[in-house]
Order: sequence, then C-alpha cells, then structure tokens
Amino acid sequence: GARGGAADLTADRRAALIAVVPAVLSTLLALWTAYTALTGAGVSTGTLDVIPTGSLPISVGLLVDPLSASVAVLVTVVALAVQVYSVGYLAGDRRYPSYSAFVSLFTSAMLLVVHAADLLVLYVGWEVMGLCSYLLIGHWWEDRANSRAAIKSFLVTRVGDVGFLFGIFVLGAAAGSFRIADVIAEVPRMSSGTVVTATLLLLAGVAGKSAQVPLHTWLPDAMAGPTPISALIHAATMVAAGIFLVARLHPVFAGAGPTLDVLA
Repeated sequence: GARGGAADLTADRRAALIAVVPAVLSTLLALWTAYTALTGAGVSTGTLDVIPTGSLPISVGLLVDPLSASVAVLVTVVALAVQVYSVGYLAGDRRYPSYSAFVSLFTSAMLLVVHAADLLVLYVGWEVMGLCSYLLIGHWWEDRANSRAAIKSFLVTRVGDVGFLFGIFVLGAAAGSFRIADVIAEVPRMSSGTVVTATLLLLAGVAGKSAQVPLHTWLPDAMAGPTPISALIHAATMVAAGIFLVARLHPVFAGAGPTLDVLA
C-alpha cells in the first residue's frame, strides 16, 4: 500500500509509460545490435569527444563488440522485466514515478559500463549505478532500517571503488591512455608489478560491486528495497558488472597470476 500519503494515479500511469516504452525499445535495439555484432560486424567503436586533461586525455567513446552486445541484451531484458513487474508491484505507491526514473537511470548507467571504450567513461557509469542502488534500496526511507541499509550499501561499495579508481590510474599511467584497447595493447610492455598492482586494485571494485568477500555485507541489507530491485537488479544485473569488468579486461588479468589466484 501507499506509504506516507495517497498516490497520484495519473502521474503513476504516465510514469509507467515513460518507464516501460523506452525499456522495450532498448531491448529491441540491444537484440538487433547483438545479432549484428555476432553475425559478422565484429567490433565497432566511435569517439564522441576527447577531453584534454593536461596529461592523459579522456576519450568519451563507445565500443560495440560481441561481449558488450551480449551483456547489453541481459541488461535490457532484466530492466524491462523489472519495469513491467514494478507497475503492478508498486501500484498505489506515491513515489512510483521517482522509483521508475531511478530504474531507468540505473539501466542507462549499466549500458554505459557495458559499451564504454574508455576506462574513465566506464567508471562514470559504474558510480551512477552505485548512486541508483543507494536510492532504490532506500525507497521506503521512512523506516529507519531501510535508510541505514541504503547508506551501508553505498559506503561499502564506495570503499571498493576507491581501489577501482586507483587501479584505473595505474593502468592509464602505464599505458599512456585510458582507452581500453590501448591499455590491452600495452600490457605486454608493462612490468609484472604494475599489472598485478593495477588488477588487485581493480579487484577491490569488482568485489564491492559483485558482493564478494570481504565487501559482501551490503547485499543482504539490499533486501530493504522493493522486491523487483533486490531480486532482479541486485541479484541479476549489478553483480554481473564486476564479472563483466574482468571479462572486458581479461588480457590484463591474464597477465597477473597472483590476482587470478585471489579472484579464484
């Protein structure tokens, strides 16, 4: 039922349309992209802009390859399921419009992680996912336990993300670029110490996002959010982000034996 006041049913219906229709379109586009990438187009990449930083430039670019196209299908199908199920599950909830907007933003951020061609662009999507997770876990914030669970999830995953950001800096400095393709190409010329240090730092972010020991404690508390969030987004999509990162940077991790031992 409604918590803290009556719902505006007209606003809810409008929000449901704005939530579900783009999710359907995204799913169809993701399926088409995956079909194209898996049947011959291979890898396509494009740079929207290059941001000069004074040292290593940041290229705002996107990448479509069989890996990103496949994961994008998973993300959009799960997001569509969440949006459709939530229309009924949160019927009568006065904050449904903001909830559906946060789910849409989460989906966009996850797709940015999946399609990023630059490590810092990937990091932006990664952090927006963390923000949306915090907002969705604390959806019913009037209950103190829920707001505490949201803050706990935010802080625990941010701890991992500090390591993740420094791992990106180490790789970028060693490769002379933050572009994922450039980093992977430079790995054979990096010292083993650099590769192991960078990948162990990246692993902190992976452990936080995928709820691995010792940064797993936020996941049980995430159940404070509405069921579609805890069951589908945190169980199916967010935890896959860490796995995706390891897959995306697999040649880097493959050159770091100690990191693979820790990961295993």
